Amino acid sequence: MKTSKYSFPSGAATVVTAALISLAVAGQAVAGPQMTTRYGDQFSWIGAESAAMGGTGTAIYRGGLSNVFNPAFLVVETGKRIDGGIVLNQEHEDRFQPLFDSFDSWVIDAAIASNRSHSFQSDFGFAKRVGSGPRAVAFGVSLTDRLPFNYSFYEELRNPSPYPPGSGEPARDMLISVRERKVTGTLHALSFGAAAEASEKVSIGAAFHYNFGTRNEAVSSIDLDNAGTNDSYRNSQELKLSGLSASAGLRASVNERLDLGFAVESNLKSTGDWRQETFTVSPAAATDTTTSAYYDYPWCARAGLAFRPRNNLPTVFTFEVEYRPWSELRDGTLDDPSTLLQDAADIRMGVEHTFYNGMPLRFGFRHINSYADRDAGLTAFTAGTAAGVGAGRLSASVELTKLSGVLAHQFPYPAAYFGDAFVTDSYARVEDTRFRVGVSYSMEF
Repeated sequence: MKTSKYSFPSGAATVVTAALISLAVAGQAVAGPQMTTRYGDQFSWIGAESAAMGGTGTAIYRGGLSNVFNPAFLVVETGKRIDGGIVLNQEHEDRFQPLFDSFDSWVIDAAIASNRSHSFQSDFGFAKRVGSGPRAVAFGVSLTDRLPFNYSFYEELRNPSPYPPGSGEPARDMLISVRERKVTGTLHALSFGAAAEASEKVSIGAAFHYNFGTRNEAVSSIDLDNAGTNDSYRNSQELKLSGLSASAGLRASVNERLDLGFAVESNLKSTGDWRQETFTVSPAAATDTTTSAYYDYPWCARAGLAFRPRNNLPTVFTFEVEYRPWSELRDGTLDDPSTLLQDAADIRMGVEHTFYNGMPLRFGFRHINSYADRDAGLTAFTAGTAAGVGAGRLSASVELTKLSGVLAHQFPYPAAYFGDAFVTDSYARVEDTRFRVGVSYSMEF
């Protein structure tokens, strides 16, 4: 990657102050990486039981939530099962640029912005088996957060002057502007599924998903230095989406120790009203327009296996792959609906080992290629356990993820705010770290 350098002819003092060009202060807000803020977060959370095992579910039963993974596994249900869960999502985003001294020698990767934020997600599932024997049919209903758009960025831009206050020059660290970008909203899925046995070893299933949600984005900059024109502005947009999609699944029970799962989900064309509002202080102007728009999400395919080895204590290993051709996504908010996204694979692995007291210990690994950057990918390490509580079972999961990329700045930095004291590159290295803690409660009756 080729990057331009900071140039600091004013000496070491300017080097230090230029490194502090911006300061981001954390606040309570929604959480998610910048890369996935436009079309939704790829790192979905669907129950603590699945999350602790790397997000697997294509070849293993997850109650009514199997509607999303593979509806054919609803047939595993022998009675009734209810699932409900919630997760706390804590996001850390740090942005860096290389810092050079006046001799063009690299000093350090300087942090130019840092944000901390958090959010919650939840889900619900219900599954029921009707009848018995080869004609038995299982049904499921679920409500899940499929594609969260959430993202939050905040920074205070300060004067990089090397001069102290009272020297006749603009005060060092004087507040120039406060800039903020916030994206909220989630594309939810209300799913209805059914499954039946086609033979002794093969089951088939299907699910229909009503997808709905609203994506809101607000970008604002407040000019505070009282120098020249007041450049304050605020732009916002609201995109309401809704649409239908369908899934078909297959379960093949090779033997008592090996299950195979396959599922395909259709494309989703979600349509709705797109409202845009703009406001500027100088010149004083405001606009408000509403048009029709859409996001046409591509289809996806999943394949996986679940293996139960011959050992005294019950153990299950799961492995699966999900593929989605994101390059086929069409964005109706653009003049040209075609996008430059990358096709992405989601690799998931998990293991569950149950001890003599019936308490399981779960571990998982997950790697997702980013649809926004071919050189970026999200890696997740997961773990969890469960215990009987009341008439059901309480499951807990923890997940730690890392995502790195080179992205354009959220807002432009002044090229010559204080003479030629500094020069910035148009891109920053962005390190995104996420920690999630989730709990789910399952009850069978």
